Amino acid sequence: MASELARDFPQLLSSAERLMTRRLAAALEPEACSVEEWRVLSLLSDGRGHTMSDVAEYALMPAPSLTKLVDRLVSGALVYRRKDPGDGRRVLLYLSARGRTRHRVVAGLAQQVQRETLEEMTGISELVDGLTRLEFALGRAPEQVRAVR
Repeated sequence: MASELARDFPQLLSSAERLMTRRLAAALEPEACSVEEWRVLSLLSDGRGHTMSDVAEYALMPAPSLTKLVDRLVSGALVYRRKDPGDGRRVLLYLSARGRTRHRVVAGLAQQVQRETLEEMTGISELVDGLTRLEFALGRAPEQVRAVR
């Protein structure tokens, strides 16, 4: 069983992510909000300002697609760009007041989907803890992983 789990684990993770994203997309559809837009709004809601590369990583989007999405969000007055005070060559993204309002609406929808999904499961806190540890482990460089063993 363990060898079957190890062999199918990447597929299982991908399938679960795809199904959860579909649920989320369906919940956001009445607000004409894509999952990617929700991810961008969610990250920017902390008010700290983020670089395009940070946002691309968080939103799971390639840079060219993110640029188009951010341009639309800027045109819609949901997001604005400012020069990074620490590095004038970089631009930071922030939510506007209108963006914060939109974030509250779509975050409520996303949280409802998450609550409903998690209510269907038992042992969810262990799953979330395990996935958090997995994400951390996978994010380390291979030489760091070998050093821990």
